[in-house]
Amino acid sequence: MVNESLKQVVLCNQRDNVATAKSAIKAGTLLQFPGGKQIEARQEIPFAHKIALRRISRGGAVIKYGERIGRATRVIQPGDLVHVHNVTGERGKGRKK
Repeated sequence: MVNESLKQVVLCNQRDNVATAKSAIKAGTLLQFPGGKQIEARQEIPFAHKIALRRISRGGAVIKYGERIGRATRVIQPGDLVHVHNVTGERGKGRKK
């Protein structure tokens, strides 16, 4: 049986701390992941936007595709929308690995 939550989000890599919504997710929606992990959307997650899977500290790495794509500008809780209001991007900024 296909996990219903994985029909709602794309998880690109097991290291990722965010997943991408395949369609809008309403606040309060409970997403269940393999291994029994559950995340409740704390706010609406628009189509193609990211939802936090774990707590991300201020300054912490936002991981998608198994790679760091940005830094949190404030604490991000599991189930929060992850977007420009709480992340600064690093692509094209010449960051060193």
